[in-house]
Amino acid sequence: MEHTRLPERNLDVLRAIAVSCVVVDHLLWARNRGIPFVSDWDLGRVGVLLFFVHTSLVLMSSLERGGTGPGWIKKFYIRRAFRIYPLVIAALLVTVLFQIPERIPGLFVTPPLRTLASNVLLVQNLTGDWNIIGMLWTLPLEVQMYVLLPLLFLAARKSIRYVLLLLAGAMVFGAAVQYTSIPGLWRLSVGIFAPCFVSGVLAYAILRLKPRFKLPSWAWTPIVLAAIPLFIVLRPTPYRPGPGWIFCIALGCAIPFVSEVGDTLLARIAKRICTYSYGAYLLVTPAIWIGFIVCSAHSIAVQWIAFGVSLVALPWAAYTFVEHPGIRMGRALAGGRTTSANLTPAP
Repeated sequence: MEHTRLPERNLDVLRAIAVSCVVVDHLLWARNRGIPFVSDWDLGRVGVLLFFVHTSLVLMSSLERGGTGPGWIKKFYIRRAFRIYPLVIAALLVTVLFQIPERIPGLFVTPPLRTLASNVLLVQNLTGDWNIIGMLWTLPLEVQMYVLLPLLFLAARKSIRYVLLLLAGAMVFGAAVQYTSIPGLWRLSVGIFAPCFVSGVLAYAILRLKPRFKLPSWAWTPIVLAAIPLFIVLRPTPYRPGPGWIFCIALGCAIPFVSEVGDTLLARIAKRICTYSYGAYLLVTPAIWIGFIVCSAHSIAVQWIAFGVSLVALPWAAYTFVEHPGIRMGRALAGGRTTSANLTPAP
């Protein structure tokens, strides 16, 4: 099977900007700061939607590299499980043991066993339980999209027309989940974001066509940064997600038409951020807690230093001792090749 070449360094920049948006959003919220014309919902959500497009595109490549031989779907799910769950469990243990509140400043509420179990299994949206870690709301959506990703992969390998049909179907289903009152349909909240994931599949399908027209590589970072004001103009909300679909579709269509950036300092920094981005995503709240709650008796300079050190040290420790060993174990159990660590997506 011919492998589709992804613009890996461009995707590194995309992912680095996405995780930066989430980190800055939570930091601003905790410090009771804001950005003019930008709500605390905007910046974090734009990062999440960037993640969704990135994740589905990269997983198309992962499925392609894994091949469609015997047990290929099972191997895919094994790799995904060992990529996602170990760090989730570790982050939940840290949060509960140290009683770190979901929002800082705030009070920690000891979760009942059912809530803890639903968070560990990443089924909170199905059970109606609250998120012990605020960022965990995205991971059940990602895990549940894995059910359809092999089908989406086969469709993208067949024809871009099938992807467009699936995108239209995802939008219809997402609208039904959001705007109808069918009993129990609220549990399928993944449908609200299905068009965002399919946008990454659309990018993969276009890349397979090997478009000849390409914008220069220097345009990529401005294009991704321009996504933030586009998001603000479109103004999607949890109760009006449709404009967010337009945002993701536009991004998915843009990815194949920009030349890949070179091996520049920016690309190397972005790759390093990507390596630890999953840990940064899950552990930004503990970093804020250490910096501004544990060290609250110290000067503001000490608080910021403690936050900065924690934001680097916690993701590094998470990757070194939990995430990377989990990736290796999943790879060993599944067998076969996988994508590089920085392109193995998180939320």
